[in-house]
Amino acid sequence: MADEEFKLINEQIGVGSAVALLVGTALGMSIFVVPTQTAAEAGPSIILAILASVVPMVFGVLLLLQLGGAIPVAGGIYVYGSRLVGPVWGMISVIVPVIAIWAYLLFAALGFAQYLPILVEVLGLGVEIPTVVGAWILLVSFLLLNYVGIQMVARTQIALVALLLVGMLTFIIGGLMHFDTDNLSPMFPDGPGEPFEDSITPFVLAVVLLYIPFQGFSMIIEIGEEIRRPVKNIPRVLAIGMSIVTVLAVAVVVALVGAVPWQDTIDPATGEAVEGGLATVMVDLLPTWTVAIIAAGALIAAATTVNTLFTSYSRTVMRAARDEVVPSYFSAVHYRFNTPHRCVILLGVPPILAVPLVPYLDSLVAVDFLDWLVVVVVTGIFIALMVGGVALWNLPKEFPKRYEYSFYKLPLPVLKVVAVGNVVASALFTLLVASSAPSALVFVALAVAFSGALYFYRIRRYRRKGVDLKERMALLHKHERIGGGDSDGE
Repeated sequence: MADEEFKLINEQIGVGSAVALLVGTALGMSIFVVPTQTAAEAGPSIILAILASVVPMVFGVLLLLQLGGAIPVAGGIYVYGSRLVGPVWGMISVIVPVIAIWAYLLFAALGFAQYLPILVEVLGLGVEIPTVVGAWILLVSFLLLNYVGIQMVARTQIALVALLLVGMLTFIIGGLMHFDTDNLSPMFPDGPGEPFEDSITPFVLAVVLLYIPFQGFSMIIEIGEEIRRPVKNIPRVLAIGMSIVTVLAVAVVVALVGAVPWQDTIDPATGEAVEGGLATVMVDLLPTWTVAIIAAGALIAAATTVNTLFTSYSRTVMRAARDEVVPSYFSAVHYRFNTPHRCVILLGVPPILAVPLVPYLDSLVAVDFLDWLVVVVVTGIFIALMVGGVALWNLPKEFPKRYEYSFYKLPLPVLKVVAVGNVVASALFTLLVASSAPSALVFVALAVAFSGALYFYRIRRYRRKGVDLKERMALLHKHERIGGGDSDGE
């Protein structure tokens, strides 16, 4: 599809708005739920686990600093997969992330619906909100918001992130005020005499699960086209945003472990982690109004995540549609709102339709359905990061000028270490997290196979029309070129 045949998004946001979008994605519902889930299994060792999870996060951020600084485009993961790894990986980098985002939207909406009664009860409102209604309120609201434009999305996100930070800081300050060093022992709850694997396995799984909040950083490369001066600002947004996320995520875990004995994160009636996460464990420690703020923060966290998932991954589909890898119908930009409105609807409708079916879907999987969704989400994102690692390795060879003149340039030996580190860490984490729900891994593997089959079908179909999709997926569009004089395959 020629550049003139599609309408570009001409609205852009600054560094502050982009940082708010990133922070709101990374510090989503998972940061209010995952720490208590991991503490119920791994105990105080989750402090070490959150610190360990910073290492693969740094690898991921460095990867995006380099790729985003060299090739700032809309739908970055699709472009990097198709241009730097291979055309079929471009298709996989569209289909698999979209399926993961459907799962993430459904997970966030269900988490929102579960937290909502806690806030209602703490406030003594006496209102019962059905799960389906609560989930629909969240999904429909942000589908409509993203339909009307990124400026509105950004302004809403700034306000929501401010409220989210209030909720997190309330928990952190309240937890540190009740910090008791006795809660740090034993670091590994199974203690001496237990088999080594019984002590270390929950810790290793905690490292993987606590890495989930950090994965929000990848959204920034999906909206590169809509950030002012993206070559300079994408690295800045990543550096500022992920520094904030790291400090707050580590502080939440330290405050939780210091204030709450790990045994109190387990529901005695079920033997599982307590529902309601951070808000529930603070009920007996903090005044009611502070617990209400924490619960509200969790609800807002779900909202910020849903908001930016719509924003970022709708651009992935739009960019692939410009190449006609997926139907060009989805390349359309709304004439008034300047949004990829059809892609926004594509992302939002399946989770909305799936909400009433959750009880039936729950019976199809052998584990809790929310846990199953998490595995789908994490596996899909890890596959995208593995593709990104290979793309980073190939960047200096495929687009040497882009690498040479990138605003943020990793030295070549460091680049290769970061590339390999992302592939190895993502592959290892995929296997570890999928061990808790093998059917979810099978589901994602089927999605990869479907992506490959769909790719070859469209290649043959367009070849009969005299169009070479492979060639189209190897080049950047005119508006994505920097300086206009590149000849390195652009």
